[in-house]
Amino acid sequence: MEDAINLDVRQFCYVESAFDMAVNNPFRMNKGYIFLCLSGEATVNIGLVSCKISKNTETVLLPDAAITVVEVSDDFFAKGFVFSKEMYDYTVLRLGLPFSRYISSVPAYLHPENSMSLKKTEIFMDMAKMIHEEKDNEFIFLMDRNFVETFILYLYDKCKSNFERIERMFTRHQKQFYKFLNLLDIHIKEERNVKFYADKLCITSRYLRKIILNSTQNESTKSLIDKKLVTEIKIMLQNIDMPIQEVADILNFPDQSYLCRYFKLHAGMSPSEYRNQIIRQ
Repeated sequence: MEDAINLDVRQFCYVESAFDMAVNNPFRMNKGYIFLCLSGEATVNIGLVSCKISKNTETVLLPDAAITVVEVSDDFFAKGFVFSKEMYDYTVLRLGLPFSRYISSVPAYLHPENSMSLKKTEIFMDMAKMIHEEKDNEFIFLMDRNFVETFILYLYDKCKSNFERIERMFTRHQKQFYKFLNLLDIHIKEERNVKFYADKLCITSRYLRKIILNSTQNESTKSLIDKKLVTEIKIMLQNIDMPIQEVADILNFPDQSYLCRYFKLHAGMSPSEYRNQIIRQ
């Protein structure tokens, strides 16, 4: 996946992808990726949100999202465009938190067959390809940025009516649950203590446990923290040039041995075994 959608010297590119990366190996992109599925099916975890993607599904992957392809059919194919985090920030920082929060909670949308929304999305994808193929235009950077900005503003306009509706649909527990997930994204490298997250939410650890039990299939707070941390470790281990000790340092483990024991307990294999598995794939 990462090889298929790397940016070149430009901060924007059109891509076509079969999602033919290793299944169940999480990765993180430091860029945004918006694509339209043309055929096949896939199940993708975006953060801790599971998405079923099929023909005519438009999916928005925000920069820094952790992504795991759970399963993908042999005929899966999508087209879309990738853009730098700088381009994303240039537009989205002016739109406020509700947009990013909405996209994070609802990252995939299935367009009805022959709908106007589907036709417009297909036109945007064709425009992305056309702009990407412009190689020598002296205004190409502005064209790239203006296209990304136009699409995000178009998306914002179509989504904004849902911001308050989605907020109203969430129970108090669900709102707290999504705040907890957001805190995990921010603090997982430094903090794995349940009380830390409860304090951030101004609730007790016991009440946080109740929220999570009501919002998941009987997951505990600790199990969600462990899942998030194991995903972070797997993402770092895929950089085969990074020593395991450095992974331990970045994630604030006491030492490499502690990380190895922790990872084997939760992933069923040692970091070296996982890394070797990645290399063989």
